[in-house]
Amino acid sequence: MKKLSIICLAFVALLAVSCNKTVVTNNVSSSTVMVYSNDWYWDNTSWRVDIDYDAITSNVNEHGAVLVYMDSDGTWRQIPMTFYYSQENEDGSVSYYSSSLEVSSYDKGVSIFWTENDLYDGYRPDTHRFKIVVVPAAVYSSRPDVNYEDYNAVKTAFQLTE
Repeated sequence: MKKLSIICLAFVALLAVSCNKTVVTNNVSSSTVMVYSNDWYWDNTSWRVDIDYDAITSNVNEHGAVLVYMDSDGTWRQIPMTFYYSQENEDGSVSYYSSSLEVSSYDKGVSIFWTENDLYDGYRPDTHRFKIVVVPAAVYSSRPDVNYEDYNAVKTAFQLTE
């Protein structure tokens, strides 16, 4: 029994070190991660950041859900998402642009991609907050009533504290 307690404490310590304020409620884990401008790197077509997240397993990837939201002016918006903007040129014409964010999950982590519509590296993305929510397969399949695009609905459904 003592050995089991030590193993459990070691696991909790590892989880606390490798994840940024991870909270597990009703078997759903969530974390808020700050990604600084210098964390992004250029991968030939987009800016990219990789985030380690131990709660992501192959079973979650295949049958559960890995949800990533970005803080956009105080509102958590689910990725993927696209921002549209315009710029007035010196000759008075207007140019239209877009930036897309996509996410890819893998065992023990996620990658977030920030791509400009012209695939030009442009400017490195600013500092942003992201929220990662991992819903295990059994929980995900038992809750088809949850609107997973809406972080507040996810927070309420699974009683997340952050």
